[in-house]
Amino acid sequence: MRLPAAGWLKLNYKTCLANFLYLKINFMSNLISLSPSTKSILQSGSVFVPSPLAMDEQKQLLEPYQRLLTLYYIKSGANAVIPGAHTGEFALNDINVFTYWLRLVKEMTQSYGENMLLMAAVGGKDVLKQAELAAKYEYDIALVAPTAFVGKDEDGVIGLLTEIASIIPTFGFELQRAIPGSYNFTYDLWSKIFEINYGSKGASFNTYRSINMLNSAANAKRREQLVLLTGNDDRIVADLFGEFAFHGDQGLKKVQYNGGLLGHFATDTHAVVKWVDEILKSRDSDTWEFSLSKETLAHAVNHCNMELFDALGNFENSVWGVKYRLTSLGLLPGPFCSTENGRPGQAEAIDKIYGDYPILTDNVFVRENIDWMKKEVGIK
Repeated sequence: MRLPAAGWLKLNYKTCLANFLYLKINFMSNLISLSPSTKSILQSGSVFVPSPLAMDEQKQLLEPYQRLLTLYYIKSGANAVIPGAHTGEFALNDINVFTYWLRLVKEMTQSYGENMLLMAAVGGKDVLKQAELAAKYEYDIALVAPTAFVGKDEDGVIGLLTEIASIIPTFGFELQRAIPGSYNFTYDLWSKIFEINYGSKGASFNTYRSINMLNSAANAKRREQLVLLTGNDDRIVADLFGEFAFHGDQGLKKVQYNGGLLGHFATDTHAVVKWVDEILKSRDSDTWEFSLSKETLAHAVNHCNMELFDALGNFENSVWGVKYRLTSLGLLPGPFCSTENGRPGQAEAIDKIYGDYPILTDNVFVRENIDWMKKEVGIK
């Protein structure tokens, strides 16, 4: 058997490398980019709200209350109001509901918001159609739920994510493994994802999986461009305070969360913005001016979330808990959901924990603004 000459091998290697580089450059050039101003808003972090759907007892959508809820989030200081996420029951997996919601949030954000991001949650079997609709309505970025990756291997995930990113800029999302539609994100998969995405929400509810994502982000070539948001309901404050250091090929690298994207942020949002911004400010200035100590705040937020999200009931009434609290504030007519009905004792537990920590509530803010907000959206 005659082996190829060394010169042929060298030439063939160079040809393969050139083809690989061409394909990679071509692949990257097809991705939709964020504008510098939009990227700056994303990187400013703070509070991202996955909005619930406003419904009546017959599970029909209530547009005036959806507008009221959206206006409340905008005036509370949220960085983005996101349609289609878990707290919004994935827009009932109805493309017409999703389309209606995209239009409403865009209109309200343009009318009342300043320096806000238009982010839509996309996922499931209609992920490409949802991405196309979000792009059509000029949303800045799509939060891609792992429900889009069901049944796909890692190459399939990257292929689909690349396709979505050629329609609209993308943002990642890791769900806890207990939730149907979650995906096992390896370090290598995160590394490939971070070549495409502008960052990710980490909601694994697992310290070790969170470290896996953070480690990959710290060692990513695009590390300076990445925005990381915590979705870990069981350690919101600890995540936001944290500085996470990793040793890699290029030495010691550190990353931090820029903010949070959680169902917890979908109620008492004005108060949330205050304590989140205080945390982010204290990381740079080493000061602390909030009325609760750091330790007490961490405990109080975790306890609020435990009741709100029905953590001891395996999160089966998490959307109901958020809607119940919003109903208590007068922002919804009732905690009506498509499938959830609340757990016995959950309402009383939510009332008690928010009563124990009035600094974490929007009781005063809503009372002072509810009449104006209702008038703006046509609610008498």
